[in-house]
Amino acid sequence: MYSFNNNKSIFIINPQAGIIPDSLLIQYLKQFKGEFDFASFSTVEAFRGFIRSEIDNYDVFIAVGGDGTVNCMASELIGTQKIMGVLPVGSGNGFAREMGFKPLVKILAKDIRKKEFFDIDVIYVNDIPCINVFGLGLDSLVAHEFSNLRHRGFFNYGVSAVKVTSRIKPFRVSIDLGNEKISDDFYMVSVANTRQFGNNAFVAPMAKPDDGKFNLVLLRPFPKYMLPSFVFRMQTKTLKESKYLKYMELESSITIRSEEERVHIDGDPTFIKDGITVKIRRNALRILRSSFKK
Repeated sequence: MYSFNNNKSIFIINPQAGIIPDSLLIQYLKQFKGEFDFASFSTVEAFRGFIRSEIDNYDVFIAVGGDGTVNCMASELIGTQKIMGVLPVGSGNGFAREMGFKPLVKILAKDIRKKEFFDIDVIYVNDIPCINVFGLGLDSLVAHEFSNLRHRGFFNYGVSAVKVTSRIKPFRVSIDLGNEKISDDFYMVSVANTRQFGNNAFVAPMAKPDDGKFNLVLLRPFPKYMLPSFVFRMQTKTLKESKYLKYMELESSITIRSEEERVHIDGDPTFIKDGITVKIRRNALRILRSSFKK
């Protein structure tokens, strides 16, 4: 489904990503009487191909979906000076929450009309863009478990997290920081451009997406009975106080090697078998300023 009226702003919908039927979203967008274009694509290839082909025809692109959908759009808009916004209808919506976007189309429409923006950094994982969080271990295993479920939503994400945590085992990781090398067993290794995974689970409470740095978060094995405390600390932005966590702010590229091949990039599960190079590109992506951005 689509509507093209030669507008300069477009909503691009991934119907597979959200928990709200795309037909309802489209009916709502139609209430704006042609002020915004919209299009719905059922495959990533079609979604990204459309952006590439229409990049010169729009000033503002709005991703309708979750963090994976946002990553797909961002990957096409990096370095183009086009403005990206988000209508968050996914399960975690970590990036949208950090940027101040809410599932309120009327407010988002007002922001689009203003066209105010700011620039953020982008992390690259083996040359794959990551705008929110990359990781292996606990958060990645949850992403892989969650991807196998038929239904989305916060409840099912929580179920996946409990399953993974109950059976997770430490894995060996070697990290080359250039002037220092780390080799140890961990439950989780995350690289964060913003503060949270999603659902207000703050893994890197001090992270800023526009400071030219990424946060390396290392979680050492901890007693399983401490899981409720671990979850509470994530929700209250006090995770940094845990003795099982090590945080590092980095500007230069690093290399990660591990026996664990299951990783996630902005919540999307994938596999990386060889070494992982992480680097950052400053001011690479233009983000629509939300009325709710603090």
